[in-house]
Formats: sequence, C-alpha cells, structure tokens
Amino acid sequence: MIKKKACLWIEITVLSAACLLMAGCTTKQERLEKEEAYRTIGIRAMETSDYTAAMEAFDSALEQAKELGANEKDICYYKAAAQFAAGNLSDAIETYNALLESDDENSDAYFLRGSVYLKMNESAKALEDYEKAIQYAEDDEMYLVVYNSLTGAGYEAEAKDYLEEALEKKAGKKARNYTVKGKIYLLKEMYPESVKALVTAVEKGDVEANLYLAKAYEASGEEAKASACLDTYIEVNPESSVACNRLGKQKMEEGNYAGAISEFTKGLELEQVTDEQELRSNLIAAYEYSGDFEKARELMKEYVEDYPQDEAAAREYLFLGKNRDEEQDIK
Repeated sequence: MIKKKACLWIEITVLSAACLLMAGCTTKQERLEKEEAYRTIGIRAMETSDYTAAMEAFDSALEQAKELGANEKDICYYKAAAQFAAGNLSDAIETYNALLESDDENSDAYFLRGSVYLKMNESAKALEDYEKAIQYAEDDEMYLVVYNSLTGAGYEAEAKDYLEEALEKKAGKKARNYTVKGKIYLLKEMYPESVKALVTAVEKGDVEANLYLAKAYEASGEEAKASACLDTYIEVNPESSVACNRLGKQKMEEGNYAGAISEFTKGLELEQVTDEQELRSNLIAAYEYSGDFEKARELMKEYVEDYPQDEAAAREYLFLGKNRDEEQDIK
C-alpha cells in the first residue's frame, strides 16, 4: 500500500517529468533526470496495472542510458516484472537474458528467469537456473526461496530435494546460513535441531533468527523462552509487524477490540510484514469479538483462499457464514 507522502511525491515527480520530457535533454545529467522520470512513470503505471504503459516507459528510460549500470539494471527488473504481469513471458526471458549478459553471476536474475521458465512449464530450464541462483547467492536463503517457488508450482518432490541439499551443506561462518538451517528444521518439525541452529544464528548476530527460534520454542512447549525471543526482536525492531501483532494481542486480552484491529491493520500495512498469516488470523478474530461478523467473514473468505491448509480457519469460515445467516433470519 502506498503511503500518502509517497503518493504526493509521485504526483509531483510525474508532473515534473512531463515538463522534463518535453524539454529535449542533451547533457548527461539531463539524460539521468529523464531516465528517472520515465522510471517513475513506469512504476506509477504498474501500480494501476497498466502494464503496456509501464513497459513503454521503462523502454524509454533505458533509451537514455549508454551503458547498463545499477540504475538501468533496476529498471530492467521493473520491465521484466511488467512483462511477466502482462503475460509476455518470452519478453521477460529476454530482459533477464540481457541482465545475465551484463553479469553472468547475477543470482536474482537466474532465480527470476527460472521462475518464468517454471510458469512456461519448462521445468528443466527452470531447475538449471535455480541451480545457478543458489551457486551465486550471497547466502543459503536462496534454498528457501527456490523451495517456496517450486512448492507453489506443484513440484514438491524437487522442492524437498533443495531442503535436504541445504541441510547437508556446511553453514560456514555466516549467521544467516544457520537461520536458514533452523527454518528448514522447523518445516520438517525437527524442533531440537531447529533450536540448536537458531541459537547459533542469534549468537552470531542475526536478530531475525529470534522470530523462528520463538516458533521452535513454542512448538517444544517452552512458552517463556518463546516470549523472550519475541521481546528481543521487538526491542531491536519496535515498529515492526511483530511488534504490532504483540500489541494487538495485548489489546485483545484487555477487551479493546477496536485498538486490536488498529494494531493488526497497521502491521499488515507495513512495507515488510514478517508474520502476515498470524496477523490476518488475529485481525479476523478481533472483528469477530467486536461483533462485526460481516467484516470477519469477508476477511476469512480471503484468508482460507490464501491458506487452504488451515483447516481450523475453514471450519471457522463455515461458522461465520452460519452465524450471519441466523442473524439475518432474526431480523
């Protein structure tokens, strides 16, 4: 969700861009400004799902450049995303090809191109790109990224192979790699192993590992340790979605459902949402406790579509529907 200040900035920039693009730029600085103006117009078009206009704007932005630098690579990523969203998969492949011609060790470009190949049902090419993505990635997080992509596309066996490969690989000195191992052990419900890996990650300085360590402790029945881990994370990230979730639950316990709804909503509107599923579940509960069954049912409908594996939520959705029907009968 775009914040008001961001919207205002974009409006001003778009108006400025219109003037700039009519001016006929020639100097290097003017070309850079024109490139940025087209980039902004392209992003704005994407936000309104006008992908044709977005692609045209990104092409115009790239025409201003004489080389593929950091800014131009960023525009290429946006262009490929617009091509993908528009269903122009072959064009998106070509854009990622250009990025890889410029840098043949670009892990992100390999992963994204692989994901397009997966969408095109060219699994062999996708897996080849995923291997490259992992090979050139800064840390082992790419294993989980690939796992989620394959799982979402229905390649569960291949996805699990990547988890096993990640566990067999030595974590080395990077804290993040221990976090990855801990997260994988969580997925496999191997909680003692998860705790061990995540404790090491925390000791090595990865504050985010506290979130997953809390889940491992909670699954092991160690609620006090789980709470302490969340406290540690929130102390470092007081404006995070985790902090909003914690505060929202406190307000729920106090019976302040309006306040809880406000906190859960705030958490979901942040740019980075760490615990989206739990926040959405808690928001539904807050609406239900407040007596707004219609809103709770509306949100629950979207929730069960996104998280079909949550059987308890599916049952609750049926209850909310029944509750609403009975309420209408009474009226």
